[in-house]
Amino acid sequence: MATLRFVPTGHAVKGSPRPRRSVLFLALCLAATLLALPARAEDATTGAPDKQATTKKGTSGKLLRHPSIKFGPLEVDFTARLEHDARMATPAVGLDQTQFEWQDRRIGVKGTAFERIEFEMARELGEDFETSIGLREKTPWRDVYVNLRVARALEIEAGRFKLPFGREALTGESNIDFVYRSLAARVLSPSRDSGIMIHGRAFRRSVSYQLGYFTRDGDHARTNQTEGGRDALASRLVVTVLGRTASPAGVSLQIGAAAVESRLDDRLGIRGRTVFGDGMFFDRMFVNGRRLRLGLEAAWAYGPVSVSSEYITVADERKGMGFDGEDLPSVVAGARYIAGTWVVTGERKDGRAEPRHGLFQGGAGAIEVAARVEDLRFDSATYPGLSVGFPDASSLQSNADRVITLGLNWYLNHYFKIQGNLVRESIEDAQRSPAPAAGGRFTSFVVRFQFSM
Repeated sequence: MATLRFVPTGHAVKGSPRPRRSVLFLALCLAATLLALPARAEDATTGAPDKQATTKKGTSGKLLRHPSIKFGPLEVDFTARLEHDARMATPAVGLDQTQFEWQDRRIGVKGTAFERIEFEMARELGEDFETSIGLREKTPWRDVYVNLRVARALEIEAGRFKLPFGREALTGESNIDFVYRSLAARVLSPSRDSGIMIHGRAFRRSVSYQLGYFTRDGDHARTNQTEGGRDALASRLVVTVLGRTASPAGVSLQIGAAAVESRLDDRLGIRGRTVFGDGMFFDRMFVNGRRLRLGLEAAWAYGPVSVSSEYITVADERKGMGFDGEDLPSVVAGARYIAGTWVVTGERKDGRAEPRHGLFQGGAGAIEVAARVEDLRFDSATYPGLSVGFPDASSLQSNADRVITLGLNWYLNHYFKIQGNLVRESIEDAQRSPAPAAGGRFTSFVVRFQFSM
């Protein structure tokens, strides 16, 4: 039986596949994992082992992370990622049955040519949940770019790729610590668009920079009703205060800042949404002028433990939008989070946990616990028609979604990961939440199965 999710914006969820499809997906991933078990480097006839891959106990061989071919100066890796989610019933928001949804079904190629040219092309084979209900308007093409390395301190990248903004937004899906990225990354960060960027590392790689121009300001700003901004200028600077050492307990500390400026032409702006898209707690409104995104980030890691945090703010101008053509105050939104992880099996946290002994490789993989506290807030917005009752003043008052997420991650091996998240949301104004009868508070549980190579 099809399951519908309550979405106040009028979008209905497509029918969920039967539970046996998730079981089939899990079986296929396990089979693919077995087929993709690493070969010893000296036994491989094509491709080269990844320098960061772990070694099998008792051998000198390294994991081959991707199927690969090499022809003269050209080397090509084949990549793929499959993700399937199971969200348990959440009666408070009208979800009375477990819901099964595809997320990524992505294939791609990436590689190098003549040692200085890098390229990648990745495509989705279907819509993810957010695209299917209109929360995002995305092309099936993801990263499609070419990067020229002139020197370590100067590289030039052109095509379609992520704007340099937001630490978590720039982290690959296989390396994020939770089923879903934070609201700061999914609502306020721009994500991908077409453009050109210069970037590089200096001072013994302790400083990295990115500076680019993009035709639009990212597909996170676009839905089936919003167009986002244009002519985006983006910049990001990250400083490594402490670098990893060769020791398994190496410590690292990075801090960074980023900014994106774009132009809005009398368009609908960003809206406040919940984690699973169950409801919108702050309505979008027309904005005009400059959109300015600012972000601060920090990340610390020590052995199996890591802590990260971000603060992001977005201000949309409303130039000439008053009844008499006067400027109205900007619409301002802000989001922040702090997250921590601990690999209880002892593996070093370096982006993701790489099991010392994966499932079917002499062990049971790596286990990690994670927790995150975050919020997304929209400030009150003034409107000249409030004095005569237009529009509804309550819809323009400030509102926020405060979220606590507890997670458990099981890295079966390099290719397969299972994540479980318990998500507690609390909307400040319960009447503008998907659960007004519960005081705007509701708890969801979701499990994700991910296969990537």
